[in-house]
Amino acid sequence: MSEVVEKAVKKGISLGASEVEAHYSLARSIEVKIESNEISDVSWKINRSLHIAVIVGKKLGFSRTTDVSSSGIEEAVENAYKLACSSNENVFWKRLPEPRPFPNVEGTFDDSISSLGAEEAVKLTLEMLKEAKADSRISVPGGLLNSTVGETYVANSLGIMGCDRGTEIAMELMALAKEGGEVGSFAIAWDVSRKMDLNPTEIGREAATKAVESLGSKKVESFNGPIILDYDVAAEFFSSFLEALNGDMVWRGKSPLKDKIGQKIAVDSLSIIDDGTIEGGISSSLFDYEGVPRMRTILIEKGFLKNFINNSYTAGILGTETTGNASGFLSVAPSNILVSPGGWSDEELFKDIKRGLLVKRFSGEIRPENGLISGSVKQAFLIENGEVKHPVKECMVSGNLYEFLNRVTRVGSVLKRRGSVITPRIVIENVSVIG
Repeated sequence: MSEVVEKAVKKGISLGASEVEAHYSLARSIEVKIESNEISDVSWKINRSLHIAVIVGKKLGFSRTTDVSSSGIEEAVENAYKLACSSNENVFWKRLPEPRPFPNVEGTFDDSISSLGAEEAVKLTLEMLKEAKADSRISVPGGLLNSTVGETYVANSLGIMGCDRGTEIAMELMALAKEGGEVGSFAIAWDVSRKMDLNPTEIGREAATKAVESLGSKKVESFNGPIILDYDVAAEFFSSFLEALNGDMVWRGKSPLKDKIGQKIAVDSLSIIDDGTIEGGISSSLFDYEGVPRMRTILIEKGFLKNFINNSYTAGILGTETTGNASGFLSVAPSNILVSPGGWSDEELFKDIKRGLLVKRFSGEIRPENGLISGSVKQAFLIENGEVKHPVKECMVSGNLYEFLNRVTRVGSVLKRRGSVITPRIVIENVSVIG
């Protein structure tokens, strides 16, 4: 299907464009949904989309189409060209990126996912559901299995030409426990992989275990103390932080870290890397949206801010180099986020905590533009004298993202992959917990 992007680029140049970029994606997916303790829907979908950017001088025009016939491509390019000609100049525009060699990225395609049929997908989903329902206290309000096979093609008028393919399978289950008139809090277990290595039985068991763990919750009095962010919450925490390192937020002046390159912004034990080349990484690929090679970028090194993430557009504005993080034309997003492990075992993370919380789910707001953190913690457990005592009823936490980065006192030695984030557990001191 590389001829789709080639035709778009050639058509744009023939119309008189200075530069042209075309990005075509094709994805085939199977989705199995669970609702009210049973499978409710099985669907097979094909999604395709051709995105075109036409540049005339410093004027930009964009169009999108799902019609990749010759006439459909020509019409989309003509629309983008007309829009560019009628637009105002973008004073920040430099030029499209030039071709560079792509890295060798392993583990992003699995024939077993590619050949997965609807019948096998339903069977895997039933295994997940059956395991959770093995406990009579459990009900399953929802869940899903989604498998996707995707292809991506990109080309531009400066010579970039790339094609890549990948597979992904995701499973998720929501569970609720009821016992003796008590209803626990919703619990969610999930995982996603580029390979056919997920275990539906383990996901079902984890959802049920989490749900049962929430039974017998007790109120907790307000206090200031340490909290341990479990893997899901740590992943959410670091993902929100990475928004402040987004080159688009930086050049627009919306990031509090815009002038902090080279400065210490976190504790020595925190180092964070963006790496789009990790073997089997959920966001690993040969190239980004623009056709720029994926790469490894050190963002935080022992607490010091080293880099922002950029596409070619934001890099041009900031006077730096692209980091291969284009997620759309003019837009930026991280790839795989790797938080370096620390030296604290699971047992040592809890040791000496007189009174604190283990937080397994957070429902609230983390605002990278000002650091505000406010919301309720769910699936949380009281820690007293180094031991987990009991689940707590829903309570609130508040604080500031950037202050928390300097209150991390322990970083776990065990890493877990939570989507595109690979993170340890972390301990943050002096957090306001509101009962």
